Amino acid sequence: MIYLNKRHEVTPNSNLFDILDNNARLTEKGLNDTVNALNFHKKAKVAHTADQVTYGGFTVQGFLDFFHASYQNMIAAKDGEDVKELIDLRVSPIDGKTFATVQGRMIYDYNYFKKKIDRVVHVDDFGAVADGVTDCTQAFKDAIGEGNVEVHFSAGTYVGLIKVPSNCRLIGEGQGITIIKLPEETPAEEWVLTNTTHELGNEGIYIEGISLDWNKDRQGGLRAAGGIKSSCATFANVKYLWVKDCNAINAGLHGFDITAPSYDRSAEVYPNYTAQGCKYVWIDNCTASNYGDDGITTHYSEYVFINNCHCINPSGEAHAEGVSNSNGIEVDDGSKNIWLFNNFTSGNSRGVEVKAHKLWPASRNVHITNHVSYRDTRSYDLRHIGHHLANEPWSDTARDVTLVNCTSIEPVYNNNVYKDLSPRALVISAYQRVQILGFTAIGDPSYDYKDSPMIVFQYKSRKITLDGLLMSGFTKASSDIYVTGGDQRTDDVIISNFHVHDSAPVGIALGGGVYYVNLTNGFLHTRGGTTGITSPNTQANMINVRAVGYENAAIIAGQKYSSVPTNIKGGFRAASSSGHPLTDTSVILAVTGGATAKGDRNAIIASSGGSSTESSRQAVFASNNSHTKGDGASRVVLASQGVVNDNNYSVRGGYADSGASTANTKWELDSMYGNILGTGRVESVSDFKDYAEYFESVDGKQIDSGYLVTLEGDKIRKALKGDEILGVISETAGVVLGGAGFYWNDRYLRNEFGGLIYETVEENGRQLKRPKENPDYNPEIEYVSRENRPEWHIVGLIGQVHVRIDETVQVGDKVTAKYGKGTKSEDGTGLKVMRIKQPYTKEKGYGVAIVFMR
Repeated sequence: MIYLNKRHEVTPNSNLFDILDNNARLTEKGLNDTVNALNFHKKAKVAHTADQVTYGGFTVQGFLDFFHASYQNMIAAKDGEDVKELIDLRVSPIDGKTFATVQGRMIYDYNYFKKKIDRVVHVDDFGAVADGVTDCTQAFKDAIGEGNVEVHFSAGTYVGLIKVPSNCRLIGEGQGITIIKLPEETPAEEWVLTNTTHELGNEGIYIEGISLDWNKDRQGGLRAAGGIKSSCATFANVKYLWVKDCNAINAGLHGFDITAPSYDRSAEVYPNYTAQGCKYVWIDNCTASNYGDDGITTHYSEYVFINNCHCINPSGEAHAEGVSNSNGIEVDDGSKNIWLFNNFTSGNSRGVEVKAHKLWPASRNVHITNHVSYRDTRSYDLRHIGHHLANEPWSDTARDVTLVNCTSIEPVYNNNVYKDLSPRALVISAYQRVQILGFTAIGDPSYDYKDSPMIVFQYKSRKITLDGLLMSGFTKASSDIYVTGGDQRTDDVIISNFHVHDSAPVGIALGGGVYYVNLTNGFLHTRGGTTGITSPNTQANMINVRAVGYENAAIIAGQKYSSVPTNIKGGFRAASSSGHPLTDTSVILAVTGGATAKGDRNAIIASSGGSSTESSRQAVFASNNSHTKGDGASRVVLASQGVVNDNNYSVRGGYADSGASTANTKWELDSMYGNILGTGRVESVSDFKDYAEYFESVDGKQIDSGYLVTLEGDKIRKALKGDEILGVISETAGVVLGGAGFYWNDRYLRNEFGGLIYETVEENGRQLKRPKENPDYNPEIEYVSRENRPEWHIVGLIGQVHVRIDETVQVGDKVTAKYGKGTKSEDGTGLKVMRIKQPYTKEKGYGVAIVFMR
């Protein structure tokens, strides 16, 4: 035994070169001793004993002993006796096969029984030759027998096909080292390798280290025969199957097909539709390429694990030219409970497809983890064909798929496989209960995606969660994410914790009729994009989402936003220790003490003490133990304690230490009739000191402030000497009547005493009384209030007013009218002058006095 010094210090030292030189000398000596020993062995006259050398299943010593005994027992009968017995000895009792000599029969019988006894055999011992020419099909069959055997294969190319029985292990030297290739004359419906009994099933099969070549170019070029035929390896109705380190090339149909004997089982007719499928299958570290349809596929099978596999570059020749749905890994009709780990696909129509055809149950409970799709047209596609459109039935089986830490890299058009199939990083159609966790999509910024969206939820898919998205590089796509609307719309979508960077012009586009989408904790960034988020309605919940670099951060229901709005739909409670918003449009905000908002469009804000609302359009603000009650609408309690509002279209306030009651009301604003009610005083805290009313001038012209006026009929003019003074044109009125500031004064009909005429109408199932509208009222005509019309004047009637006076007036005088101005009364009657605010001047032609009217 030679030992080399392997203890070197990290830094150079004086002994390093001596150690290296000594190791080189020892290595050289060891190699030379090995070569010399091998040469001596070759030249030795006796290298092995006879019982160490095998030949045709025997040792050389066994053959020598056999021939020795054979000659010793040779029959030499001159009279021909016992010849029949000798001939009979040449017939094998195993299968009746006749041999030329007894020796031949005995060798045949020995090999047969030896094969039964031995559990590890080699196909070469049964006549197989890995020369790429010899048809080894029979040798394979002989070596495998009825199973219960481990069969080894040499390096090289074998020509033949294999049917594998139960409890059988086939082991080659590795992918590309041991190759099994179909013979030239093999019909299209055959496989390179399959199990022996599809209908009855097999179990316990292990395949390792073999490349399977379907040899699609044989006979001038063959194509798939259809059904479950024409694949490199098909396993139908097999339990406990492990395919490891194998390669499938040039398949007519699939590289590896894990299936049932047939696909014609609907979930309605056969609830246990996987009964004849494969179960407990492991496809481990395998590769497939140049396949006519899919690299690896499953049908009607369950508990299948596919890991560390590569499926690349299909031929697509199982389909019509240009429409080849050739996928890397396909989980197809009737499959369930399927796991895919750490796989890679490239150059396919779809990297991973989870699907079913119209008549068959969709694949379900499928879990895809750590998959990388590189330049597949559609990286990940979930669909149930025939269950997409509004007039098609809903799928009852397309359920329960997860994608975890999956990556899409540069999806592209593959026109040589499927012409004009538009690229997608991810597509979901018809499936429900889909969860995508940690998804990465990387596009090529220079690639023309022809305005296609890259992640699409469509065709009646539902209940989709996309959490943890990283997306970039799709600058020539239409949008990064598109949630399809319309009759085939998607809904119930949650997209959270997403980052989209330097990608499509539109970040997230929501279609019409999509009402249940949650967008939370996201950042959208682009350079020169148009819109971060688009939606034709306001139904999406959006919380903590930011969009940068777009012309508009969002366009929601046609309204443009410079930043993405926070939008929360449904019953809402915030900043509250308790409370119950019982409808989708009710809110509890800043509340304690168990408030309850029972009706639609109800709000309880900054309140406590079990406050409540009911019916429609109700609110309690800044109140304690206050309530709105009854079937009416638009009731509010404001800044109150213990108040109940049961009056429609009104706001109430009040206070009481006793229980809540309508009797605790102190004031009310009645919106229906315009009434203001209160139990306390009405007080003006301004300098306005007179009580006034609107009057129209006789001539329709404006009368300036401070002039005394009198009535002429129901209109006014400046008061003259001897006229009865009505009032003064005022700018200081604290109370003004007759303004008609909101609408035409005769909008509503009145009775002979000026009272409003009412009618009863029904609103939301309730009987309401309201003023009856004048049929002459035209709401299309713009109304100008009296305040803005020159012919209408505010006339102060009671209180302290500002009056124009002449030079005769002093403080304490009483005044009467003279051309509208106040002049000193000659008989001591008139209005009392309280104060001269501005003395008379000739330049102005008047002074101003404060006069009291009553």
